[in-house]
Amino acid sequence: MQYWGHTSTVATIPELSDSTCPTIVESYRDFQPPMNFRETVETLLRYVPPKYLIGLKTIVLTNQAGLTTKKRKQRMWSRNRKGACLGSYQHASKSSPAAVWLYVDNIVESGISWWNRVPVLRHVVMSHVLHDEIGHHIHAVHRPAHEEKEDVAEDWSGRLTRGFHSRHYWYLYPLLYLLARLTSPIFKRLRKPA
Repeated sequence: MQYWGHTSTVATIPELSDSTCPTIVESYRDFQPPMNFRETVETLLRYVPPKYLIGLKTIVLTNQAGLTTKKRKQRMWSRNRKGACLGSYQHASKSSPAAVWLYVDNIVESGISWWNRVPVLRHVVMSHVLHDEIGHHIHAVHRPAHEEKEDVAEDWSGRLTRGFHSRHYWYLYPLLYLLARLTSPIFKRLRKPA
């Protein structure tokens, strides 16, 4: 766009091709997910580089009651976390493709009650969980590393989350910069010894 001699660009939501986009499957039992939950997952997926989604066929949105007996008996590993598991990654096998499982009831219970109403907060909570599980997929399929699996997944989660926020919320960065410039003198005065 061009206004009065200035050129500006507007960020658009990237489109995923059908060949790389995982299918989102919802499977709940006696549970109503928060409004816009699926839409939030779809938005986050649009910002993941498509090359890292190759081989990931399904994202399952479910609750603990909606799990099969076999899946419920499976041990969920979560390092340094107390409480319920928020998500898991299922490696591809001969009988099933790779999948990410998001336990929506546990995600909702782990966050603040009004998080789903504020877009930035909704994306912050979900991006951490979804990107961590996609990080496990990247580590297993695309970029194997000889490090602790959780460390690698957290590193990828941070990269994917920063990429999402810098592209989706690009308009906040100038405001945050201006706010930092305005509040910096105040904090410097408060830090000076009396």
